[in-house]
Amino acid sequence: MKNFGIPHTKRVTGYTWIQGGITTLTGNSQVENRFYDGEALGAIIHFNDRHSIWIQESYNKIVTVPWYTTASIGYTRSW
Repeated sequence: MKNFGIPHTKRVTGYTWIQGGITTLTGNSQVENRFYDGEALGAIIHFNDRHSIWIQESYNKIVTVPWYTTASIGYTRSW
């Protein structure tokens, strides 16, 4: 994972990462395990030292499926 700052703000940071692993495809008569790889780009909005919201867009590829995207949003609380 690579974090980077956004110029002129300390409340928003960005990040990128490469991901890979095994995924399970269901919906057919057989369950199929396939390798996937992907790249993600996101932004984190820091409310204070403990609370933030992240927004992410991922570009994924499974061997038997064309490239597809997923969007995610989440909340993080740090201790």
